[in-house]
Amino acid sequence: MEYLLYFSRFLYRIRWWLIAGTTMVTLLVYFLTANLSKTYDVKATLYTGVVSGYSIDDNSGKSDYATAQNAIDNLINIIKAESTLQRVSLRLYVRGLIHGNPNEDNDYISAANYRQIYNHLKSSPHAKEIMALIDKNSEDQTVENFFHYQRPNKENYIYGLFYYTHPHYSYGALQSIQVSRIGASDLLEIKYSADDPRVAYHTINILMDEFVQQYRNIRYGETDKVIEYFKSELNRIGGDLRTEEDSLTRYNVEKRVINYYDETKEIASINKEFELKEQDAQIAFNSSKVMLDELNKQMDTNAKQLITNVQFVNKLKEASTLTGKISEMETVPTEKSSGKSTQSYRNQLAQSKQELSDISEKYMANKYTKEGASRENIISEWLAQTLAYEKAKSDLLIIKKSRRDLDDRYKFFAPVGSTIKRKERSIDFVERNYMSLLGSYNAALMRKKSLEMTSATIKVLNPPAYPITAEPTGRKNIVMMACGATFIFILGFFLLLELLDQTLRDSIRAHRLTGLPILGAFPSNALMRYRQYNKACADVATKQLSSSILRFFTKREKDHPYIVNFISTEAGDGKSYLSEQLTAYWSNVGLKVRKLTWGEDFDINSRSYLLAKHTADFYTPNHEDILIIEYPPLNDMGIPEELLQEAQLNLLIARTNRGWKETDKLLVDRLKEQLAPAPLYLYLNRASRDVVQDYTGMLPPYTFIRQQLYRLSQLALTENVTQLVSQKDKDSDDEE
Repeated sequence: MEYLLYFSRFLYRIRWWLIAGTTMVTLLVYFLTANLSKTYDVKATLYTGVVSGYSIDDNSGKSDYATAQNAIDNLINIIKAESTLQRVSLRLYVRGLIHGNPNEDNDYISAANYRQIYNHLKSSPHAKEIMALIDKNSEDQTVENFFHYQRPNKENYIYGLFYYTHPHYSYGALQSIQVSRIGASDLLEIKYSADDPRVAYHTINILMDEFVQQYRNIRYGETDKVIEYFKSELNRIGGDLRTEEDSLTRYNVEKRVINYYDETKEIASINKEFELKEQDAQIAFNSSKVMLDELNKQMDTNAKQLITNVQFVNKLKEASTLTGKISEMETVPTEKSSGKSTQSYRNQLAQSKQELSDISEKYMANKYTKEGASRENIISEWLAQTLAYEKAKSDLLIIKKSRRDLDDRYKFFAPVGSTIKRKERSIDFVERNYMSLLGSYNAALMRKKSLEMTSATIKVLNPPAYPITAEPTGRKNIVMMACGATFIFILGFFLLLELLDQTLRDSIRAHRLTGLPILGAFPSNALMRYRQYNKACADVATKQLSSSILRFFTKREKDHPYIVNFISTEAGDGKSYLSEQLTAYWSNVGLKVRKLTWGEDFDINSRSYLLAKHTADFYTPNHEDILIIEYPPLNDMGIPEELLQEAQLNLLIARTNRGWKETDKLLVDRLKEQLAPAPLYLYLNRASRDVVQDYTGMLPPYTFIRQQLYRLSQLALTENVTQLVSQKDKDSDDEE
């Protein structure tokens, strides 16, 4: 409650600063904002389709929130990208130069803005060469000319137009374009404000076109590069694949290989068959040779002559030749060895055998040998074995020759097989690489089609509308903000000053700074408004001071007066004035009072004072009731401890309009040590009426308005209403 009162009085004290300062600044801002430039807002809505739009590669039908948000952020960043805004700036500038009119406003730019940009361009150092780039018939050609002319140099006019501080065409101005997503939808809202409605409208209009073009360039550019890469790789690897396949074909033709795997299987099968035939032929050859040797041993001279007969030998050779041919045909069949040829050889062989039999019968004189064996049987058997031997021999030679041919075939097919497999592996590797690239190429084409569909869904749902009326300037808000800010600034400044200030202004601050209890306060006579009431206020304050002091007069020595010490830390605090007021008041009520003043009634530099143990050492009592002693300022001379402790009350006087310094604090701390446990109180002099009224109650004059203000200052709100009603009732009774 105490601090609430303190704060309310603080506000009341600085009321004129708050009222006057706030009013002056508010009026100043009000007049300064009288000519605020008007702004025109332009809005457009863009449908993106990145969240709910159809995509070729979208199989699930579900939208990933993170992906959708990333896509929306990308679109927003593309719209506000420096490159996009640079193209918007240049196209907007070219449109104004081409279509502007210095004498009247048109649909593209106001006359004032056109004159500004035209005169500024005309006064530039390179105005002639820039003006030569303007094609009045083609806006696109002029834009391209300006882009080619632009160089990253501060002397370049076109470059500086975007990177300096022009209100319509600079990067800083165009950055104020606001792009926001509408809820969680596919829609983007674009806002822009400018002092020229035409410039604002065409800025958003150009931005829509440039954004769509920029988006397509970015998305298609990266996809086209990927597609171009895959296509070139497919062509290269496809050429390698054709080269490898042609190389395998030429090798097969060169080596006369139709089907390597089937041919090698056939050769392996023939080789196994020849092994069995060779084994059988070897057995037949050995058997016939043994039998023929045995028969040669059993033959007599006549039989041997037969063998050596020329005709017989020739026929035998003929039979052997035929037998060899038949064996060769049967062992290694060829296309030429048809069944008819083999049968003719068999017929010839049978005829030769018959002729050999006829020749052998002519040479047989006796039918039996000396062992009793039939010569005819021996000759026939010998002839048969001879033919069988020749056949087995011929079969064995043919089979061995065929085996050598098979071995040559094996030697031929072994390196051919490894080479063919190596070439096939190479073809397979290239083919798989080709198929992988083909899949990636198809995926890239699919991605491009998806991007084409996405780009097709980006449409301007609500095109920008030409603004007719200007937006509110916000002058009212600016004035209100200036008023509030000034009030807060002044309040904060004085509040900070209040916290840092060390002036003894009121009882709360005095108690906080000194740490002493407050006995009361005496009013100041500086206020001219209530000058006629100064004496009355002083009397009230003196009476309150008297009442506060008398309560300490409870015990004294016999024949000794009550003692009150008036003390101050420095001169000019008003000890003499207060002591005189108090002496006069007590004297008027019949008390016997005496006042002792330093320098007049006692010498502070005398031995009797410096070594005094009692006031009687420098003062002779004369049956006084009260003795008021005014001591010198503590910063000039100290006070003996016994004199301080002898008094019933030690009263420290301090002016409220002076600061409480560190020296005052040290002197009071020392004084407390001397007085302990005797009381030491602080009395405020030259205080404001509000401070004095905290101790005395309401001071005169007692007007109705002052009474209500006093009650409000004490926060007696209910009492205020009650007293008003009571006063009205009393007035009514008096009238009756």
